[in-house]
Amino acid sequence: MKSCLSSFLACLSLIAISAAWPSAVLACTITLDLPDVVFPFEKMNTGAVCTVAEVVNDYTTYQLVPSVQVPIQKPLYDFLLDHPALTSNAVRFYRFGGYVVKEVSATVFTGEDREGGEATVTLLYQDTTRRVYHLRGSQRGYFIPITGTGIVMLNYHTTFGADGREGVETRVTVFSRLDNRFLANLVKLVRPILQRLINNKLTKGVKTVNRLTEFLAQEPEEVRREADQFAIDAGQAQTFRTLMLPSVKKGG
Repeated sequence: MKSCLSSFLACLSLIAISAAWPSAVLACTITLDLPDVVFPFEKMNTGAVCTVAEVVNDYTTYQLVPSVQVPIQKPLYDFLLDHPALTSNAVRFYRFGGYVVKEVSATVFTGEDREGGEATVTLLYQDTTRRVYHLRGSQRGYFIPITGTGIVMLNYHTTFGADGREGVETRVTVFSRLDNRFLANLVKLVRPILQRLINNKLTKGVKTVNRLTEFLAQEPEEVRREADQFAIDAGQAQTFRTLMLPSVKKGG
């Protein structure tokens, strides 16, 4: 029985590896039929639109994550998004996760989560309330290699709570497209278990940052004192401390 199962898994892996997507590049026209998802295509350059189209026109999974309130001011949230390496250092320093991020350029960075996941992330578009990212990643640890691409759109804006404190409301939209057609069809058939697994992988980074922001709001003085421990350089540490000042004053 065990040998039969092994043979089945081996055949399944062989079929999956050979059943790749067609190599033809998808058209840059977006064919997405989801009224709740609005990309800023009119403001994005042609290359960015084409990159989004390659994923969303034939996506494997899709998720619109419910809105979340994070308890820090928007300038500080912007800073965390603009400096992913510092943010990942803070996440590890305060033990909210194991992410390691390296900045390749102002718009490209690589990361791994120490759980077999690796990705190259490219910022395709940003304005004061939206960011659109493209991810090219892989996940080790399964008998079939999993690789694919993703599109993550982050919408966020300033809000005020009942106590008058300023915060940020965030909403995440995520699409994935697996490279392997066999796996993609399997994911669509065995929903929602496998879809949830993939979507959670793509949104875990954003959720981890949200947990970090809660700690920043709760312990602003401690974080300001320890900024040198996770900032990339002294200049970043000083900017971070300055942006944390409103939280310190409100906590006092």
